[in-house]
Amino acid sequence: MLFSAAPGVAASEPTGPISASEAPDATPPEPAPPQPPAVADPIPLLIHLYRAEDFQGVRTESLRRQLDAPPSPVLQAELRYMEALARLALGEADAAMVDLDALRQQADAPPVAELAQLALAEAWLTQFPVQGVRMYQDYLAAHADSPWASPAAQRAAWGLAESGRFSMALTQLEGAGQPISPALRQTLTAPPRWKRPVLAAALSGALPGAGQLYARQPREALSAFAVNAVFFSGMALAARQRAWPAFGIAAFFGVGFYAGNIYGAADAALRYNRGARDDVMRTFEEELPPVEMPPLPQR
Repeated sequence: MLFSAAPGVAASEPTGPISASEAPDATPPEPAPPQPPAVADPIPLLIHLYRAEDFQGVRTESLRRQLDAPPSPVLQAELRYMEALARLALGEADAAMVDLDALRQQADAPPVAELAQLALAEAWLTQFPVQGVRMYQDYLAAHADSPWASPAAQRAAWGLAESGRFSMALTQLEGAGQPISPALRQTLTAPPRWKRPVLAAALSGALPGAGQLYARQPREALSAFAVNAVFFSGMALAARQRAWPAFGIAAFFGVGFYAGNIYGAADAALRYNRGARDDVMRTFEEELPPVEMPPLPQR
């Protein structure tokens, strides 16, 4: 006998009881494993603190972020890099330079290694310009196409000019394709001639005040000549009158002023050279755009 569907019930729906084997799986799906909360990128904050010259804040925040959670190798290197920059600014140059040297050799974070090489070169440049120039030139040889190549060439030229090698500084700028103003080119092409401290001292030894005049210090030259002339005249007068106690007193003070005249001549030559170099460096910094060194991570 055929059975028809019950009224109001669709023919496709079963009307009898459902066996356990036919029942749908009622087990709820397992929840997904919890994901770690997203951590905000700390580098923008560290850059802000660094530019605000809150170097202790940079150091503290860098250390805290390194201890909170193990970041990726690149972020870990960036945090160490910012900490090293803060230590440099706080006067802990030796420890910071050791950290930067380790970072520049880190193979799993190439962008940070490049920044560390630049920062290490800049640290050397401010302490020992010859070594800093050499490190910048090594960087340029390995990263000629880097966006940091032009600033690195400018800083190398600055170090050459700071150490008095003006023609080499001009060559460095020209080799990097840096725009050079006529004023800067003239300054580097025809820099002032240095005064030799030894020659200045020898001149003042022969004639008090002559070394100061050679170093272009006419007032000091006149003063040295007048003072020494007074003591030598007093010694000659005392010797002529056989006033030996007076001669001894005049000789005692006269020798001191004579030695001071020689030392003053050498110092005048050094001061002249410093002033001439400062004039060149002032022109250098005015004619070239400023460079932010050491570099900061890009965001």
